[in-house]
Amino acid sequence: MNEASKGQRPPSRVDRRSFIRAAGGTTVAAVGGTSLVVGPAQGAARKWDHEVDVVVVGSGGAALAAAVTAVSRGLKVAVLEAAPVAGGATARSGGGYWIPNNRYMRAKGIQDPREDCIRYMARYSFTQLYDPNAEHYGIPGLSLKQMAAMYDNAAPAVELFEKLGALATREDDSYDYWESASENKAPQGRLIWTKITAPAGTATGGGADTIRQMGDWLAKNGAPVQLEHRVIKLVTNSKGAVIGVVASDTDENQIHFRARRGVHFGSGGFTLNEDLRLNFQRGPVFGSCGPMTNQGDLVYMASAIGAKLGNMQNGWRFQLVLDQVLQTPGLATDVWGVIGDSMIMVNKYGQRVVNEKRPYSDRGEIHFNYDANRNEWTNLVLMQILDQRAYDLCQGRYPIPPKGATAPYIISAPDLDALAKAIRERLDRHAPRTGGFQLDESFLPNLRTSIKRFNSFAESGNDEDFGRGSFGYDRQWHERFGGPESVSANNKPNKTMYPLSDKGPYHAILLVSGNADTNGGPMINENAQIISIANEPIPGLYGAGNCIASPSGRAYWGGGATIGLAFTFGYIAANHMASAPVNEDV
Repeated sequence: MNEASKGQRPPSRVDRRSFIRAAGGTTVAAVGGTSLVVGPAQGAARKWDHEVDVVVVGSGGAALAAAVTAVSRGLKVAVLEAAPVAGGATARSGGGYWIPNNRYMRAKGIQDPREDCIRYMARYSFTQLYDPNAEHYGIPGLSLKQMAAMYDNAAPAVELFEKLGALATREDDSYDYWESASENKAPQGRLIWTKITAPAGTATGGGADTIRQMGDWLAKNGAPVQLEHRVIKLVTNSKGAVIGVVASDTDENQIHFRARRGVHFGSGGFTLNEDLRLNFQRGPVFGSCGPMTNQGDLVYMASAIGAKLGNMQNGWRFQLVLDQVLQTPGLATDVWGVIGDSMIMVNKYGQRVVNEKRPYSDRGEIHFNYDANRNEWTNLVLMQILDQRAYDLCQGRYPIPPKGATAPYIISAPDLDALAKAIRERLDRHAPRTGGFQLDESFLPNLRTSIKRFNSFAESGNDEDFGRGSFGYDRQWHERFGGPESVSANNKPNKTMYPLSDKGPYHAILLVSGNADTNGGPMINENAQIISIANEPIPGLYGAGNCIASPSGRAYWGGGATIGLAFTFGYIAANHMASAPVNEDV
């Protein structure tokens, strides 16, 4: 940083190049050009700039949950955040958390049996392994222990934060994302939201208020988040225990933090690291709505001391608008819910391939369909097709712009012939960045057939192909995303479907796969300790959230599962560190 820029606060949003420059070099250079681990001191005693019980890396839900819990246990805590603003992916999220057997459910007498909940998690996460009659239900024993730890600790974690005054919450009756699973005996009520408590005139909402509340509590209790401190090295002793970290500030000063009880990472995934994403994600992922700090730093540092990696192929999936993500791959807005009833989603052949009202995580997976005969990702780009009625009813609900406004990513045409031509032209324009993806010649006739077939389903109320509207989630979130006016304007038996008009104009939005974040990295045990390739805990090293191999595997158990897991295992980590012996500095 030059002299003229010292003392000036960086912007709240930074591009990838600016972030990496502020962090002291490219991701590859930080990994390949310098050591990621500082071993035991030789000769003279090691010099520390700060000594605490616990170092927490990151400032999202996983990090702040660990920090709040550790402070409540009487530990001295340092919280280090690489970005110029706190919150990570949590601050950008809706802010809910999936908490089994929570106090709101118990107060209403809603039963959430422990074994059934664990079985639901096990089946959803390991569909290909699940056997209700096998030992551990057929899934890895470690995963079953993690799921049991999730059930046992999720509600106590949130109740502690409430009791301390670090978080205010409110209940919700949202359906889980697989509410129809036979093991799911409590399909509604596990989602909890943060209650906004900010003073009038303060920017609030969703995950941002979660971060504000927990961050304010930490600041009042002696553990404020230290911004623009990117952890670049782990410090170990002669026994291989992690006893501290080295952080770099914006002036590239290296600051040494001693951690007597342990170092906890809640630093986010690697979704904005193009190299890791390309080499580990199992399908085409165009970008993310996560923060630019999600560079996978822990993957490199933990690997350097022998940590075992897991779940690297998975992520919290979303759909993103192609035009937007090509322009700003790290600042895209996710299509959380597909709005509209007189609307379908088709692939390059003009065919429906998914229930358009399914949860975002499951819809995101449909883009990974690979056709070996054609050597193509058939659903690389999906076209959301709406008629004017659906467009008008949903104006102002993303991705439809407000009334009177326009959006450059909306493709509009007076009829289906012109719409297909315009879509083809748009895809041709983007072809150099999509592997030459184009519409098939059969797109238009198949689109007409798909619309005719869908319209017959809308009239009968039964989607014979994908079951749209037959799930509680579909109906509930269709109204929440599209608005009650959209539901009241539908006189058909299935409120999620309405026949597309036989007259234009029509509109299209091009959608591709993206991540809220990845959820793979170093593996943890049920105590949130990062484990080695020998499946043994690495003393002093903990993790939770998106920077580690998620205990949920490929599954998104329900709304708020990401933050629910982050809260729970951050809480577990802090409690374990509070009971752990001090790791010696030798």
